[in-house]
Amino acid sequence: MENQNQEILLEARDLCKYFPSKDFFGRKKAEVKAVDGINLAIRKGETFGLVGESGCGKSTLGRTLIRMYDPTSGSIHFKGQDITGWKGKKLLPIHRQMQIIFQDPYSALDPHMNVREIIRESFNAVGKMPAGEMDDRIVELLKKVGMKPDDMYKYAYEFSGGQRQRIGIARALAVEPEFLLCDEPISALDVSIQAQVVNMLEDLQKEMGLTYLFVAHDLSMVRHISTRIGVMYLGRLVEIADSDELYENPLHPYTKALLSAIPAADPKLAKRSSRVMLKGELPSALSVPSGCHFHTRCGSAQNGCEGEVPLMREMSPGHFVACSCI
Repeated sequence: MENQNQEILLEARDLCKYFPSKDFFGRKKAEVKAVDGINLAIRKGETFGLVGESGCGKSTLGRTLIRMYDPTSGSIHFKGQDITGWKGKKLLPIHRQMQIIFQDPYSALDPHMNVREIIRESFNAVGKMPAGEMDDRIVELLKKVGMKPDDMYKYAYEFSGGQRQRIGIARALAVEPEFLLCDEPISALDVSIQAQVVNMLEDLQKEMGLTYLFVAHDLSMVRHISTRIGVMYLGRLVEIADSDELYENPLHPYTKALLSAIPAADPKLAKRSSRVMLKGELPSALSVPSGCHFHTRCGSAQNGCEGEVPLMREMSPGHFVACSCI
């Protein structure tokens, strides 16, 4: 599915992550198939955007890829190495190279630690460093994310949401990672601050050669920052394409419905645009439809959709879609 001339940094092959659902007595009654057979390759230096409704498995996929969660089945390859079964200390070098920016900057920082102590934890996790050298490095990181050196002695409650997220980014960058999972990093921020944080992430990517998996709900922002975009629905990827190609030529019925929901700034343009309405409700993750997960809400569904799992097909160079009706 990928251009062979570009280096693949992180790859998932038939990746699954299931969570057991238990009854009152602790007996397993079902499984939540949060990630269900994902095949994905993220190229070095790109920003891969991931979009979809709440509960579709975006964050779970990201956290499984960076080995915060153990996969149920399938494999994960980082820089050509199969890291699927790695455990404990063997994972430390991987966690150093793959970091996360959390969604909620208010709960992501320990209120009992000042900024210096928060960032020092990252350094201490990967090795020892002289105190003076460590403080110099913290100052450098704070400047890099637009903070002041004296901020290292303040506590989280003394900062705004945007400033807290900048501190979280500095913490993630402390161990000099190659890959960053940006798990809805702007959704908890004011609109006026979101653009500042996204622009900063773009500048850091150019300066440090970072690769991003950018999970978000804001479809307009995803288009702005992403090189390529994947669309998820109930644990599966249904479409992957270059950013502009996906927005200008969506092929999957779910992608079309998702993009039609983007608000238009111009009221006249909003009146002329057609909204794609989905029928029915989003199915429960405990009881997903058979075959194509989307067939219960799809206006183009055919008889075979409920029994056949659609495979990803390349409809045009770099544009892949999983739909048997196209």
